[in-house]
Amino acid sequence: MTTPLYPTFRKSVDDAIEQLIKQKVTPWSFLTAGHPFRIKSFDGRQIAYEGVGFGGSPRQVFWSRYIEPFLEDLCVSEITVAMSMAREKRVDAKLLLPELQGLLSAGFRKVYARMADVDRLLMGKGFPDSVEPKPIGQVRAMDKFLDERIRAEIAMWKPKSRIEDWYEKNKFWVWAIGILLSILLGIVGLLANLG
Repeated sequence: MTTPLYPTFRKSVDDAIEQLIKQKVTPWSFLTAGHPFRIKSFDGRQIAYEGVGFGGSPRQVFWSRYIEPFLEDLCVSEITVAMSMAREKRVDAKLLLPELQGLLSAGFRKVYARMADVDRLLMGKGFPDSVEPKPIGQVRAMDKFLDERIRAEIAMWKPKSRIEDWYEKNKFWVWAIGILLSILLGIVGLLANLG
């Protein structure tokens, strides 16, 4: 059984992965289409090629930490949102975070599978079946990155104590009783001084 926040994060991660593929992976398919190829890296620098094949420098850029900063940023932002929502909605983050980890890990695989498709298309010069799929070792590194962050957040997770939870629900009464006690103690002190 999943947490009540699972559908929210399934949609969020699926949408983010689809956008990442659409904006940062699929455009590489058109590298050799004859038009200047331009795409931005995670740090905002422009990657530009014109009149070249995919083998060599473009392929090296494509597979050498081009996509990982985008995936790492997605991990960090989704984990941050998950922790915030877990507190706000009173969902145990120790249950939510492993669910999120599974969603993100599946998303990594989807991104790398699409990258492998683009690689085969470009290396095969339009005939992807003529090229063996590239082994994708980056998935393990991304899973390790994600696992470290999830473990750290779980280790730091501290659900509210019963007292904190009770106080959160009864702030007004604590405040009102405190004011009434101050007034009563002031009156008692005043009467003691008069008597």
